[in-house]
Amino acid sequence: MILNISEAANLGIHALSYLANYSVDKTPISTVQVARAFKVSENHLSKVFQRLTKMGLVKSIRGPRGGFLLAKDPGEITLLQIYEAIDGPLTTGEHCMLGTPTCGYEHCIFGNLAKNVENDVYQRFSTKTLQDLIEDK
Repeated sequence: MILNISEAANLGIHALSYLANYSVDKTPISTVQVARAFKVSENHLSKVFQRLTKMGLVKSIRGPRGGFLLAKDPGEITLLQIYEAIDGPLTTGEHCMLGTPTCGYEHCIFGNLAKNVENDVYQRFSTKTLQDLIEDK
């Protein structure tokens, strides 16, 4: 697989998509509910929500009826914002897929493959919003 998105970033995108779909009446959605929907660890999801809260993408509501809400309109939250809240800046451009400064070849044996994939992912993530995901269902 050329594209490898971390489990945490993948979960972040799915969790916020879930909030965008199911918190239409501004009722907070619990970590338990989201974890059950995706069959994932509540602890792992809680850590993901902590990062998303810190970056201002979700609001945490405390108490027995607490949970999480989107901090912005779904049309204002891009997949890139979610990804970068979890995994840091998405790289684009030229770098070695092996992570080394040079492999000894004058030109990369993969040509522009890595550059093109990274640029395509960056373009898609920076233009696709949670609202788009809701409408694409």
